[in-house]
Amino acid sequence: MTTAQPAAAPLRTTQILVGSVMVALVVITAVMSGVLATDVYPPTWVPWALGVLAVASFLLSNAIGYNVPAIAPSTPPDEAAVAGRLAFQSSLFLRLALSEAVAVIGLVLAFVVQPQTVMTVVIGTVLALALLAWHVWPSARVISKVEQRLDRDGGRSHLSDTLHGRPAGQGGALLS
Repeated sequence: MTTAQPAAAPLRTTQILVGSVMVALVVITAVMSGVLATDVYPPTWVPWALGVLAVASFLLSNAIGYNVPAIAPSTPPDEAAVAGRLAFQSSLFLRLALSEAVAVIGLVLAFVVQPQTVMTVVIGTVLALALLAWHVWPSARVISKVEQRLDRDGGRSHLSDTLHGRPAGQGGALLS
């Protein structure tokens, strides 16, 4: 007889999703090394442009990527937990899009700018991976930052509990 496996904690599925995006960027970069020249470098302005774009992405992620609606103090714990998790996911996808844009633009530039070189893709990918690791990977720091924004008006989102698969209000150490 088989027993039902417990559902994965939302944190685990989020880690799998973000990890898949990060691995996909590396795979795309590896594939591009077979398509684009590997022995030449892009013009000097290309890494600078991608660097400026990465800084803009970083600043935008800080400015708008963590903007989530506050949980009202009167919100029941179960409703607050659901609202908090949904707000976390929405803000995560915004930060993911802002971060991944650097790699996508690097890929486009690799085909548009002469010489067509994989180094343009590599630069965009490395910058995007750094942004994804800092702003998107669901680390204790990122979860705490979003939870503080959710709880700023006195409500309790129980985001950490919810993401770790615990009932709202259980508490406990972060496992990430």
